[in-house]
Amino acid sequence: MRVLVLSQFFTPEVVAAATRVQSFVDALQSAGHAVDVVCEVPNHPDGVVAPEYRGRALTVRRDGGARIWYVPVRASPVKTPASRLAFYGSYALSATALAMAVPCADVVLGSSPPLPVGVAAAAAAARHRAPWILDVRDLWPDAAVALGELSGPRLIRLAERLERRLYSGAEAITTVTPAFRDAIASRVGRPGKVSLVPNGASELCLQAAGWEPDRGALDLASDRFVWTYAGNVGLAQGLDSAVHAAARLGTGFQLVVLGGGPERERLERLAAGLPVGSVVFRDTVPQSLAARYLRASDALLVPLADTATLRSFVPSKLFDCCAVQRPVILAADGQARRLPGIGRAALPVAPGDPQALAGAVRRLRDDAELRRALASAGAAFAAQHSRERQAGRLVELVEGVAARQRRSGRRGTSASRKVARRRHSPSRLERRASSRPAAVRRSRKRRSAATRSISPAAAGASPGGTSSAASPTASAMPPTAVATTGRPAAKAS
Repeated sequence: MRVLVLSQFFTPEVVAAATRVQSFVDALQSAGHAVDVVCEVPNHPDGVVAPEYRGRALTVRRDGGARIWYVPVRASPVKTPASRLAFYGSYALSATALAMAVPCADVVLGSSPPLPVGVAAAAAAARHRAPWILDVRDLWPDAAVALGELSGPRLIRLAERLERRLYSGAEAITTVTPAFRDAIASRVGRPGKVSLVPNGASELCLQAAGWEPDRGALDLASDRFVWTYAGNVGLAQGLDSAVHAAARLGTGFQLVVLGGGPERERLERLAAGLPVGSVVFRDTVPQSLAARYLRASDALLVPLADTATLRSFVPSKLFDCCAVQRPVILAADGQARRLPGIGRAALPVAPGDPQALAGAVRRLRDDAELRRALASAGAAFAAQHSRERQAGRLVELVEGVAARQRRSGRRGTSASRKVARRRHSPSRLERRASSRPAAVRRSRKRRSAATRSISPAAAGASPGGTSSAASPTASAMPPTAVATTGRPAAKAS
């Protein structure tokens, strides 16, 4: 079976969505299915495209048996409602165009937010005459409105209408929390098609529990109680209270903020007046290195901002923080506190309360027995919520949807499917992606008419047939690239 996955965010980007979808892709491959992933060129959270992906109309990489198609987007380091709409809309357009051309899919999976991903998935499903599944990681537009990413009554109404249309059109819907499941079920005509596929702990972080901490190699303070936040530094995390708590704690403590995002610069200014070493900021690192930071810390912080909408959320980093066997402070309300077993696995604190947070950090410093109890219970909690186990639920759902579709006879005829496969065979698509840019081909054709001969070097092509840099004649269109490599380094989410 071939599965087409559409997700705006994917490895190596620094976001929980990339980690979740990567686990789905790994599980689908392990089950013997072919996978194509259509995602944006890496740029999150800074809004700057990674250097190795710049100036290309399309980049293709291989991850085991899966093909990852990186499409261009309108990325911007300036985060405004207008720039975000352009960002999300440009991915939907690019992803839809590419999804129409990839090999025929038996099932299409779209992971949202942002909501336009669902539009691209629905269009791809119609093109391939295949059922599609909508994976809902956050409720949109609810979350976007709460975080100020979407405003204006008319725009919000349009987004809500689109949300319901997508829920109605999807063959099945998956989501991450019981609160999300209930909310979606109340908005669709078939509540039974909504399935719970929670987030979970990665195998890497579960293994990290056995690693020997090495603060010296990570340049962490050896004479302070180090408490660490690792992940996106955005509005949803409400990290102001952590900086204010660090101010209350004074010397002997160090808050490490590991990651980047739209709020980091403001938080750095907020922490600038504190004693040196009270708060330190570190850039985003690969997931393997992030796990070492978590393991080397004395305590870990998992926060959410204090808003009504976010009370239905469960931070995905909660599972990985528990997995490394370090005491966790959970500064969140609502669904995150209602997880079975979390009461023994994390120390709860009211969100947005610096005094309570500072008290929790100080209590952990002074109570070694409490630290040991939380770390042990946290590791057990994480083992029960492994990411691989949750991804297995998704595979079962995909296979079930495909089986029902075959039994219903709603697919195209076998003849039409064979024609489509010949037209869009994997090797042909990849040859197209690795060919010279269109501007180079047009230039070559014009010169060939005049001279009747031309060498590959004159056209600016590399010896392997893949343009390694844009030639002067190719300025009208950026080159494409294909790389057959291992998985790009995953980063902390």
